[in-house]
Amino acid sequence: MATTGRASREAGKATRQALLRAAAEVFAEHGEAASVAQICRRADAFPNQVTYYFGSKEQLFVEVACAGILRAGRRAEEAAADATTVREYTNTLVGTLLGPCGRDVELFTTAMLLVSRRTDLRPHITDTLRTLHERGEQALMATLVRTGWELRAGIDVEARAFWSAIFGLAVQKAATGSDFGYRLQDAVAVIFTNLQIPERVLDRPLEYAPQEAR
Repeated sequence: MATTGRASREAGKATRQALLRAAAEVFAEHGEAASVAQICRRADAFPNQVTYYFGSKEQLFVEVACAGILRAGRRAEEAAADATTVREYTNTLVGTLLGPCGRDVELFTTAMLLVSRRTDLRPHITDTLRTLHERGEQALMATLVRTGWELRAGIDVEARAFWSAIFGLAVQKAATGSDFGYRLQDAVAVIFTNLQIPERVLDRPLEYAPQEAR
């Protein structure tokens, strides 16, 4: 009996993971408008299994979007890890988040708007934002230690400002499509403006940490 129960739980986990993988692919292709039927065909599952494991398509969308933005944040930090200057570090972060990871960022902004109608899903968004901000604080602190640059506000505020700028740019890009007027350099300039990074700091080697760099 115990073996049967364990096998059933494992099968359930496998089905749930299959739905998550399929949903990530389908939502990336079609956005929030993707149907449960499309997801189930991709996962070789049944519509009632979406309801059983996730409650609704909206809840599945939010879970996929939250996982996607956390992966995007990690990918951006990993890509920027070998940067030698603040300018290169920020260029790489922004370029990764709005370029290769741009769809993940866009889907998360959609999920944030969705919870204004589905407040029961708000805790998942709130927890994800908290994680993003905490990771951002850690990454920013590591950069500060390497440059000696001091922020104009608390590091928690700066981490929020960074992500707010990223989300704002992602919304503009999604709304305007091919008419989106920002090149990578323009997008990075928006981040620099938000964080008020002094020009004299941007090209300073990250291993250099003078006390006067403010």
